[in-house]
Amino acid sequence: MARTELNATSLTIAGITPSLTPGQADGHFFDNPPSLTPYGGRFAMVENTGASPRNITFQTGATVESQAVEEVIIAVAAGATILVGPFTPKLFNRPEGGADPATVYVDYDGAAPTELSIQIFEFPVT
Repeated sequence: MARTELNATSLTIAGITPSLTPGQADGHFFDNPPSLTPYGGRFAMVENTGASPRNITFQTGATVESQAVEEVIIAVAAGATILVGPFTPKLFNRPEGGADPATVYVDYDGAAPTELSIQIFEFPVT
């Protein structure tokens, strides 16, 4: 199974009801257009429905002086829901000219990926 796309949900003044997507062994990706803001206009809600802490990883596409920037690995406590972000394009986006440019890769704890669920949100661009 291949990595699948997560579509961003725009926040509204009327509010939204979260609808999280279960993690999968091959991970997900989401678009992260640099045009949103230089600081990133997207963030993630991550929920761990399991009885043990689980890790979620946001891969970084950045390099500094030819050295890859370490991935961001976040431990989500058992039963917890957290917000993560913003996803700064310079740090998180896959590089231009490579596979899936201007996207962010998300990986899940290999022991039980479906215990983690995720939804991507964005601030509306006006």
